[in-house]
Amino acid sequence: MRHELRDYQRRAVEGVTAALNRRPILVAPTGSGKTVMATAMVEQLDVPTLWLAHRKELIDQAAKRLEAHGLVCGIIMAGYAPMPLAQVQVASVQTLVRRDKPQADLIVVDECHHATADSYQSVLDAYPQAHVVGLTATPFRLDGHGLNDLFGELVVAAYPDELCATGILHRPKVWASKSPDLRGIKVIAGDYSIGALAARTNTPELNADVVATWLKRAAGRRTVAFAVDVAHSMAITAAFRQAGVAAEHIDGSTPRDERDAILARLASGQTLIVSNCMVLTEGWDLPALECAIIARPTASLNLHLQMIGRVMRAADGKDGAVVLDHAGNHHIHGLVTRRLNYSLNGEKVGHSEPLGLRRCAECGLLFELHLECCPECGWTPAPEQQRRDRPDVHGAGELAEFDDSSFEYRRQIWNLIEAEREAMGYREGWSFYRFSERFNVTPVVAELDGLLELIDPHNATLEQKRAVFERLARIAGERGFKSGWASHRYHETFGCWPRGFVTEVRRERMRERFMEAGA
Repeated sequence: MRHELRDYQRRAVEGVTAALNRRPILVAPTGSGKTVMATAMVEQLDVPTLWLAHRKELIDQAAKRLEAHGLVCGIIMAGYAPMPLAQVQVASVQTLVRRDKPQADLIVVDECHHATADSYQSVLDAYPQAHVVGLTATPFRLDGHGLNDLFGELVVAAYPDELCATGILHRPKVWASKSPDLRGIKVIAGDYSIGALAARTNTPELNADVVATWLKRAAGRRTVAFAVDVAHSMAITAAFRQAGVAAEHIDGSTPRDERDAILARLASGQTLIVSNCMVLTEGWDLPALECAIIARPTASLNLHLQMIGRVMRAADGKDGAVVLDHAGNHHIHGLVTRRLNYSLNGEKVGHSEPLGLRRCAECGLLFELHLECCPECGWTPAPEQQRRDRPDVHGAGELAEFDDSSFEYRRQIWNLIEAEREAMGYREGWSFYRFSERFNVTPVVAELDGLLELIDPHNATLEQKRAVFERLARIAGERGFKSGWASHRYHETFGCWPRGFVTEVRRERMRERFMEAGA
């Protein structure tokens, strides 16, 4: 049965068709109908077509949609009989690199943010004259490199906030809970080192908090949990079972028939929780899914959007979408409904709007600063906090991103920023800029136990004040500032002078003077 295109889908198909000579990418959010739009394009062009994908789920999904439009499809993948006369060939890229290539004037690359892999390059090189169209919800790579070496134009079908406003997608409610300390974890190929990440996340305390938060915020909802690794996913499953909740686990080694049976039980409601590790992020759809547990911190905006996108599809009888963020990802990447500046080059993708979020002090819901109270529980910030939170506009994009009256909340944000800085190898100033951009205030920090810790100037201990002054004095010495600079900065911060503090810099100067006097 053919699918009647919505207005935004029809415009997107027209835009991609007009840009065929420039290798366009069709960008559309998860749940917006990328496959539907691409199928309509294939039907209109009516030329020999090769559809490339890297996962069986994507291949099956594309073949079903194409056949529903009356197109005869062959599937090039292990276990399928060849149909060489079919005008459309849906192929596993891993299989096709080892086989003879079918004729194709049009190549559709599903989830094209993977297309820079050698296997894709090998296939595309065999079709120098073919038109190439990419499909993705996330037109950027994990490692920060661009897609402009393969594609020449972006055609954005719609933005998530637009589809949420019209009811095509659900705008998720996001609760931010406890998150692990990520400081010191390095980024490898665009994301956190899995081994180090697992050690920080797979703890009895955090797993218990995952269960407690779900019981409070999403009990009874069909839920997928995203874990760091297999052991973490199994631990989350065990924690739910111990609490009497029907939960199951799947990973890459789960047999296909068993995986299908588990997901069928989730769809029927017989199972309420399915925990997984990098299995359900792409190529799987359950519109009735009502909750996503994000227990997997990620430095990848791509993965962040893919995980949240699983729960946003609309379905009959579905009253909304819930996201429980136990990873701190929203503090780094923001809400999925925030507009992004898409680009084909290798620059970091940025938000075209500020993150502008406040965390409810009562229930933990993340909501926009322009709202006067929490839409979930009605909590209202104190008037002085509302004045402080109200962003001052200095220029395009220069708005405060996050604010909250709780120092503990700011400390957690500082730790997340520092973790990202250390992982990416940036200088200290990067963290100061990110924090100041969020809160419109310069952070007060001190080096304690080898880490830069955020200090509450209103409740600092004597040891913390001494550490702040030590750091200021060290900076003054390194930059050649006058001796009083550190004292004046200290006075600006704490409202008093650093009497009685003898820093290492001052001790060294005293030793130098003593040696000069002795000479």
